[in-house]
Amino acid sequence: MIRPLTLLLLSMFLASCHNSLRCDLGAPRWIKPTKGEATAHKVPLEKRAHFDLVRSFTKGDKDFAQVRSLIQEGDVIAFRMTKKEKRDGLLHGDIKTVSYLVYSYAHLVITVRDPNHPNELLLFTSQAARGPNTMDGLDELENHTIDIYRLNRWRQMDRVRLREFVDTSLKKANKLFGYNFVGMVGVWSNCLEPHIPSEVGDDYLCSTAVAAALHYAGLDLDAVRCCEALNMISPLRVVTSTGRMMSHSEMITSPHQPMGQRH
Repeated sequence: MIRPLTLLLLSMFLASCHNSLRCDLGAPRWIKPTKGEATAHKVPLEKRAHFDLVRSFTKGDKDFAQVRSLIQEGDVIAFRMTKKEKRDGLLHGDIKTVSYLVYSYAHLVITVRDPNHPNELLLFTSQAARGPNTMDGLDELENHTIDIYRLNRWRQMDRVRLREFVDTSLKKANKLFGYNFVGMVGVWSNCLEPHIPSEVGDDYLCSTAVAAALHYAGLDLDAVRCCEALNMISPLRVVTSTGRMMSHSEMITSPHQPMGQRH
């Protein structure tokens, strides 16, 4: 019993040692809902932010060009597998298929403008072998079965800050621990509610990278809090969460800064 507990504590330490963001942990979400979830019913539905399913695409379909043309900056894209894809993946020994057997969605990305080619969109995400990255463009989506989600209040999203988050994340990405492996199994996730560049983490999951980017751009998600311990932040949890749009002053003012240092 002592060894597993020691390993758990060590994992949590390693997961948080790359940043100095202070967090106050409460009970795990599956025991106690977040404050945002508990109070969401008090906010009129017409004022709630949520994701709408815009379009789906199945790998192998012939209408990808049309689907591609609908995608815009800030869209969140969730990756899934059809039953046939799962069956074929297992037959060919594709280890990635296991994730799709466990989760409805096993990967998540958000679209952002290419700073070098403003007319092109890139996929921002975090991956085990890459860490936070924008290595792929929209054409990569043709190789996957996907659902495209768009925030119902997307016009209120600060896309300049979205790009700032992505740029900061790429520059800060930890070269050795760029992917949050302990977060992958629900042990610990941090830096989920950044307001200023110093609060952007150096290691993320695909889902936490997207959640943190959304928060930086002005979306306060009910189901995602600053720190999450013993709780898995899945792609499905991100796209099914409601939330509220923050004002610009809320976006740039960090609750983790001493009063004298706030903007």
